[in-house]
Amino acid sequence: MKELVDIHFPDADVIQLVMDNLNTHTISALYEAFIPSEARRIAKKLEIHYTPKHGTW
Repeated sequence: MKELVDIHFPDADVIQLVMDNLNTHTISALYEAFIPSEARRIAKKLEIHYTPKHGTW
């Protein structure tokens, strides 16, 4: 996510992501990987949309 925010889309106000419901695909996972101020900075740029839990593959 840091690479996405800092390298690929540094000028974007919001980055919309479509992700499945894997337990590691949460904003709180950023706080486990980065210090709180860095996690907050990254999270502020992300807008996450989850796929349906019971969707078909």
